Amino acid sequence: MMNYDDIISDANFHKWRKYAPLDVQYLKYAESNPSLIAVGHKIEDVYQAFCNARASFVFAASNDFGDIAGESDASKLYAKCHFLQNAILEYAICLDISWQAVWAYIQPSSLEYLMQQKYKEMEKECTRDSMLAQLKCAISQHGFEFAKAQKILETVRAFDNDMDTLKLRSIYNKIKHQGTIHFDGLGANFTNLPISVNGKLPPMLHRDSYKIEEIETLLFAYHEKFQIYMNDLIQTMVPDDYLESKMGFVDALNGMLRLGSVED
Repeated sequence: MMNYDDIISDANFHKWRKYAPLDVQYLKYAESNPSLIAVGHKIEDVYQAFCNARASFVFAASNDFGDIAGESDASKLYAKCHFLQNAILEYAICLDISWQAVWAYIQPSSLEYLMQQKYKEMEKECTRDSMLAQLKCAISQHGFEFAKAQKILETVRAFDNDMDTLKLRSIYNKIKHQGTIHFDGLGANFTNLPISVNGKLPPMLHRDSYKIEEIETLLFAYHEKFQIYMNDLIQTMVPDDYLESKMGFVDALNGMLRLGSVED
């Protein structure tokens, strides 16, 4: 049985919420690099999604599910598996949103574009393939921050090809296309007809089955590795002075004038 203490006590990822753009970031980057405002906004989205994923994972460790499960072992097992399945979906979504953070970074933008919410429309066009295409384009043309684009591409590819990432994404896709996966011990999942035909047991349609411990181990590994991956992206995309809360009066005034000039 898995020990959940490490996942419960983990608080390292909470630093991501500091990147949510506030007044200082809007004033600081309104003129020089408005795309960073979108990057900070997407990092906050990753943070919120990661919190939800971790919460589902931690809820699966409950001994007493209260009103959502009865006293029977089967009822408690169902509740546990329900939270584990939710965690798979939510951890997978974190990766999708991280691609949007990269997309925001490499897409040329203007303050008007962001403040008029047009970025939200372009966000819908972000897929893994489109994000990778943009990175490769920047690299091939030695374009926008070439060295950083190369580093981001290496980071994304390394995480994409990690065995735990591949396995979690595979399970996520199974849930997306068939609605669920089967957990050992939770109902029947017949793979063959019970009647032999010519000495063979004809196969039946069935779902892949997973042991609870297998899913727990996968989620814990992904939780740890995703933090390393996201921290690497943040370190590459976000400048060191992004979190500084002070700025010169003249710079702040110019930033306010710039914000005030944006039309709805």
